[in-house]
Amino acid sequence: MKHVFVINSHTTFLTSMGTVELLKLRDDDVVFIYVRNYSNRVTPVPFKIVQATEIANVCNNIGTDYENNIKKVDAFINKNIERRYNLYVPHLWHYFFQLLYTNRKCCSVSYVQEGGPAQTKVFEYDVPFVERAKSFVRHAILGRRTFECKWYKRGTLYKQRHVDAYALNDKYFRPMHPRTHIVKWPPTKLDMTIDAGAPIFVFDGHIDNGLVEPDIYLRCCKQMILEKAKPNNYVKFHPAQKKEERDTILSYFKQKNYNVVVMCDDIPTEYVIIQFKNLTFVGFTSSLLYYAHDYDHKVICCEKMLTEASVTYRKHVKECGFQTYSETYF
Repeated sequence: MKHVFVINSHTTFLTSMGTVELLKLRDDDVVFIYVRNYSNRVTPVPFKIVQATEIANVCNNIGTDYENNIKKVDAFINKNIERRYNLYVPHLWHYFFQLLYTNRKCCSVSYVQEGGPAQTKVFEYDVPFVERAKSFVRHAILGRRTFECKWYKRGTLYKQRHVDAYALNDKYFRPMHPRTHIVKWPPTKLDMTIDAGAPIFVFDGHIDNGLVEPDIYLRCCKQMILEKAKPNNYVKFHPAQKKEERDTILSYFKQKNYNVVVMCDDIPTEYVIIQFKNLTFVGFTSSLLYYAHDYDHKVICCEKMLTEASVTYRKHVKECGFQTYSETYF
């Protein structure tokens, strides 16, 4: 039996590595499927790795040539997995993930944590029995290969009675009522030092993603820096933040004559969280704050400042059921 993990981020990678360790799987039985052009040069991987960004992207427009696209995914499975397998995914929103599950070689699917905050409205648990029965007929009997859901919809997982989830805590997947297994990320040695007395400011890609008004986000950044910064600081920008936005945020530190070290984009902060102890993280709503909490670092979360100031962000929180830091841990 193969165990196939779909990797789309550093978090999913680390949680998958922890899952392999927890389950004591043999290296030869594990396959990592990389999507979204994921790569990792820090942690050695003893398993088979398959780059699947191209075939996954084909599924974004699966309706343009539905049957032929399904055949492409099945051919990919026959070539790279070959035999029966258990599947591990961050969610089932993507058609590529669904086709991996509905393929005849797949025996079951489990969920693997890919973010920090839970999003309660991407899980549909209270689905009427009649609708669940219809779903079973469509997929288990009629063999339909795709379905419409967000991350999880009760009744779509027709191959199993229970849903297993692997995460850093029991809160992330709670809305889908799974059997949650707590994992630990594997330690990875970074060739760097960190001043534990200097706070690490973590910023978000909310402006580029259209989740908050630019002027409001920058104003909140300035307020957070003026209130929480120290003479020496680290800054971790989101990859989606453009140079102009980064320069503006750095100028707020300069106004106080504070020193700033910008952490490299190509060094995952998740590895810093694992390797070092007793650090201080400051930010609004980044997943990194949740991970830092789960690894016993000090977290100064200023989410209230942002949600009170931004109508757009409050709407986003409400629509996806975003579990704020305070709701998750207090």
